[in-house]
Amino acid sequence: MAKGGGAREGGALKTAVIVAGGLALAWVTMETAFRPFLDRLRGAVSRNTDPARDPDQEEGPAAAEAEEEKTPAPPAPAVVEEKVEEKVAELEEKAEEDSAAADKAD
Repeated sequence: MAKGGGAREGGALKTAVIVAGGLALAWVTMETAFRPFLDRLRGAVSRNTDPARDPDQEEGPAAAEAEEEKTPAPPAPAVVEEKVEEKVAELEEKAEEDSAAADKAD
């Protein structure tokens, strides 16, 4: 019986080594396959857990894109009305000048 027990322990050790090697190989394969995704994920985690970083002051391309996407607030109605009146007055003056020039040409 002692002989059978010794063979069984050697088989358990061999199985443990094979399982550990398989897990290591699987880990390396996953790290290699998902490297770009994992790099971005690790970067985001390190930015979020950095105690010196102020979350209200965003940096990098995401912040630049966010500022570009912001649209300015529309002007107040009174300002818009003033500008419209100015443009109407300019157009009326030009129309009068053009009609006066056309009358002189005739």
